[in-house]
Amino acid sequence: MPRALPSQVVRFIASVAVIVLLTAHPAAAAPQKPTPPAPSSQTKLEDRVKDLETRLTAAEQKAEKATMEKEYILRTQNHYESYYKEVFSTQTHILWTIGITVTLLSITLSVVFFVAGRFGFNIFDRKIDSALKDATTQLRTEFTERLAKEANLVREASATQLKALEDGLTERITVQETDLKTRSQFQYMFAQGMATAVEDRHADARRMYRRALQAYKLGKPRKVIPRGSAVTTVKNIFTNLQNQDEANFLENAKRELADKLYNDLEEELAFAAINFTELAPLIAERKSTPRQPIDPQTKTGEAEPIEFPPAAPARDDE
Repeated sequence: MPRALPSQVVRFIASVAVIVLLTAHPAAAAPQKPTPPAPSSQTKLEDRVKDLETRLTAAEQKAEKATMEKEYILRTQNHYESYYKEVFSTQTHILWTIGITVTLLSITLSVVFFVAGRFGFNIFDRKIDSALKDATTQLRTEFTERLAKEANLVREASATQLKALEDGLTERITVQETDLKTRSQFQYMFAQGMATAVEDRHADARRMYRRALQAYKLGKPRKVIPRGSAVTTVKNIFTNLQNQDEANFLENAKRELADKLYNDLEEELAFAAINFTELAPLIAERKSTPRQPIDPQTKTGEAEPIEFPPAAPARDDE
């Protein structure tokens, strides 16, 4: 691009202006008488010329600086324009390349899918069917094995539970049979005691009541016989003693209470003493004296077996 107002042109214009000024000054003074210029005018003229030259130099420098700045701006503008053109061209090329690549890829995939659908779907179907058959066979085998294991476990658990139920049922039946036999023995001996007591057979009655107490102690841990029945039996024993020999009742009752049969029957004796007041001091005295050792058979509930007599014994007059 051509430079605006070069330094030679500016200098030429300034020289022309100076020459015109110098030429115009003598022309204006031509009609007058020429006189030599005063020294002060000459000095002023030189100073004015120097001032004009200084201004001309400053104008030239400003013109050159403005020209350089304009050239720099133009170069920078051209540089960015070329850069953006290159970037735009590159992006356009990339987009065009991507579009072509996507188009080619789509076409390729379409062709591949077409070929695969035309020639390969049968192979895929056969492979899928084979895999499904293998998986089904494996699952069926695993399921059969697991079902067999579960069935064995259930069978073993059922057998164990059935055995436990059978053992428990057998034990319950045995306990119930024992309890029923104990209850029957108590009721039978108690009834026999009452029957013999009515006939004034005091020794036999007392023996029957004592056997009834033995049956009560057998079932006491499981509460087979009510405690009230045992209290009644105790009262009947001591009532029989009193009816048999009232004069020696206290001595006979003390001897009776010393028997090991009455061990672990403190509550029954206490309840019997509520209505049979003569027993209260004897029971208190018995508590203060050392207890006789407990019979192991009575302790464990294995007392002597009670036999049911076939007939009532003969009357024993005492």
